[in-house]
Amino acid sequence: MAQSVIVTFADAAMIERGTESIKKLHAEGSIKLYAAAVVARDLSGKLSIKEIADEGHGVTAVSALIGGLAGLPLGPLAMTMGAAAGALIGTSAERLNKGDEDEFAQKISRELTPGKAVVVAEIAEDDLSALELLMKQIGGTVLRK
Repeated sequence: MAQSVIVTFADAAMIERGTESIKKLHAEGSIKLYAAAVVARDLSGKLSIKEIADEGHGVTAVSALIGGLAGLPLGPLAMTMGAAAGALIGTSAERLNKGDEDEFAQKISRELTPGKAVVVAEIAEDDLSALELLMKQIGGTVLRK
């Protein structure tokens, strides 16, 4: 089973180190990473998204989260429409639990203040402890859905 997580860092410069560490854990086989993206909000509040991994399995959930997050500033209807569009882009909505995804998108929005970036990832649930341990060592915090 997959788990959606947010990885935050106190220092935005640590995002690059965090993403490289996540990719390395996946390459070593320490975690199964289905999808991941860096989501940043610039000082004017505009969102940008950079995909860092896509193994196919978790792309629907991550796309729905990003779509919902993009619609969040415009209200609940736009957030729902954004999440639905993200799910369609992800090509399969079989695992999408709309209520949980909306709540998770709001959690991301609270963490994502202007000028800050976070990593949103979908990993195998059994691998959470390995991810949390490494992120803690490099100054990151893992927030679960």
